[in-house]
Amino acid sequence: MEGDMMKTGILLFAIVSALLMHVPCVYSAGSEECGAHRMSDPFTRTLVGSLEKSGFEVSVGCPKLYTMQDCIDHTYPSLKSCFSANPAAPYVMPVMKSWPDEYVDPALANAFVKTDPGYSATYRLDPREAIVMFGTMPPPGRYMGLQTIELSKHGTWRPRDYNNWANTPGVPLPIQYLFQTVPPGDPKSHRVVTASALGDLVNNVVMERQSGYPFGKTRYFIITPSATTEKAVRRTLQAQGVKDTHIFTQQIPREDDYGPIGPLGMGENAIDFLTMFRYAVPDDQNAAQQWRSDLPLAVLRLRAPASLGPVQRYKSLTFEQRKGYSEADLADDLKNLVDAVCDRVTNYTTLASLDCAQKPPDSSYMVEMGRDLGWVGPYCRSIDMNCNVDQQESSLYFSPLSSLDAGQVLAIVGTLATETGNAVYVGLSANDASILGGVANVMDTDVMGPDGPIKGLKGSADRYATSENNYGKFFVHYFTKDCTVLPPEDRESCSPTNGVDPAIGDPTLRGKFIIVLRDYIATRTQRGPDVSKRLTPRVLMFTK
Repeated sequence: MEGDMMKTGILLFAIVSALLMHVPCVYSAGSEECGAHRMSDPFTRTLVGSLEKSGFEVSVGCPKLYTMQDCIDHTYPSLKSCFSANPAAPYVMPVMKSWPDEYVDPALANAFVKTDPGYSATYRLDPREAIVMFGTMPPPGRYMGLQTIELSKHGTWRPRDYNNWANTPGVPLPIQYLFQTVPPGDPKSHRVVTASALGDLVNNVVMERQSGYPFGKTRYFIITPSATTEKAVRRTLQAQGVKDTHIFTQQIPREDDYGPIGPLGMGENAIDFLTMFRYAVPDDQNAAQQWRSDLPLAVLRLRAPASLGPVQRYKSLTFEQRKGYSEADLADDLKNLVDAVCDRVTNYTTLASLDCAQKPPDSSYMVEMGRDLGWVGPYCRSIDMNCNVDQQESSLYFSPLSSLDAGQVLAIVGTLATETGNAVYVGLSANDASILGGVANVMDTDVMGPDGPIKGLKGSADRYATSENNYGKFFVHYFTKDCTVLPPEDRESCSPTNGVDPAIGDPTLRGKFIIVLRDYIATRTQRGPDVSKRLTPRVLMFTK
């Protein structure tokens, strides 16, 4: 009997030990600082040991949650912008120890999250380097994705580029958010913010196609400019029992359509990078909150030895071609819905709108960032412009800069992309222009907000339907300071816009807002919808 019990105990111990080898340790974002964090699980210890045995330099980092409050506390004071951060979900950022020979820009210290001395969320990259992040993916939801951007570079913009965008009609962002120095407003600075994409994101659709359903599973990410380093890290992971299909690489390309991306390296003039992981629209809010509060992710920073051979740089940046579904047959319905909204508001309130005229002004159409402005990473870098974190996962529409201080009402009317096959989820947000950060957000479906349920966009146009028009594929939503100015039946589709503390943002932009519509990932694709097939949403300004 005792012998059997001893054998059973030994067997259980072996099973548990084997399981632990493939479960990264949990880092609690709120319980300890990154500098005090140490990976203690057997898998990570063995992985680090194997890498070091192969000649790699290895340092251990940690994941940290980045929220809108972090932008108000850290990013805006440091960089005078929240970069139109998506308010639908917080981000996870890998925080890493800086190398001894790495130049750390003092203007970027704690610019995103508070870190221990010697650690940073922004980083330069040695050509032989890799950032490795792995762990348990979040609980089921509609989206998750990893993106690495070029945050800043050595350079100065040309006056003609600045003047071009400063004087172009219809540009929705104030010029101060497009051309920025590090530190902000420094005329002697030779460092500019570019905040630009370096390629397509690794999102849940990409993961599922390669490795099967990814939510709640363990996955591994390698971020590197070197195919030589990537292959060595991948082989080491595979030697620890990791399936090749569970490893995803985000390549830092050598060049784009406009020229080289760089320089890489540790020097003061090398480019600075930032990596972000975002998780949105969870099925279970409680499970999502638990994952975010106790992030089960590991972060390693690696330098490959010269003995691996010459660095093989990844070549040109490419974006996957977008696909989607045509909305052309809904054009007449959209026009009729706009007319119905205009009639409802002007007949039942004391409000009027020039945007409801027979021939609407161009300013009543929202502007799409890529299609209408050409703001994508390669172009932005070519003129040293801040791209405000572009990406190819969504259509991204901006309204004109609008003041809502005097009781004005904005009505946003458009096709609901989740109903036309052009999105897996939709987010409509109001950005306070004084910080360029989201302060109100509405999803396509109902969600639980901090103060209770928030009514989604789906079904919001149904009350305008007639026997001739079915508006199930459309939405109508209002933004204003006081929703009681609208007819009672429209108030559930209205979001009050309360800006940030006036002491924080740009005083010249207080009370002004930019509405942003994001349509994420067209159905049966892994990228945003083809905007040439979309109907442009309308923004109607009503005033007393």
